[in-house]
Amino acid sequence: MRVRDLQEVLAKFTNGQKGTMISDCHIYIESMDGFLEDLRRIELQESKIVGSMEPARVVFKADKDRIFKNRSGSWKRT
Repeated sequence: MRVRDLQEVLAKFTNGQKGTMISDCHIYIESMDGFLEDLRRIELQESKIVGSMEPARVVFKADKDRIFKNRSGSWKRT
């Protein structure tokens, strides 16, 4: 996924409007073992290698506190 893809997805959630219910939602990252972790930081990491195929990347950093086990049956996915 690229940043432009993320922007497109977020625009669909909010219908291009600010101040919707989605705007105030917490952001979680689901770990490999099914726990949800709070998103704490977003970093832009730039490559030090000249001519790199990936000159920069955006990295989402999660809190290692496991909030709760994700139970997909109790939440509606949209």
